[in-house]
Amino acid sequence: MNLSKKLIILPVLLICLNTFADELVADLQKACIKEQLGAHKGLKGHPLVARDFTDYCKCEADSIMEKATKEQLNEISEKPYTNPNWLKQLKSSALKSCIQQPSQSTV
Repeated sequence: MNLSKKLIILPVLLICLNTFADELVADLQKACIKEQLGAHKGLKGHPLVARDFTDYCKCEADSIMEKATKEQLNEISEKPYTNPNWLKQLKSSALKSCIQQPSQSTV
């Protein structure tokens, strides 16, 4: 394959990889929100909704994308309802870094 064909194909491949990553992040966020809503169901106080977990789940998904290997990302892409031990460990690690204390507002 000559250089001009490679230069034409490269941007297409980069777009496809970015699309794959964006879709995987979105899927991870949706799964996280569903998991969090289930885990916090029945808590007293105001009812929790998906947006209550948006920031946390975005952080968790970003953390997983950053720390997982290509093979691991392929695994959860191909089997979205699986929850292997390595994913549990990455979620646990994300929990520690993504949980934030309530912000102190000043008047």
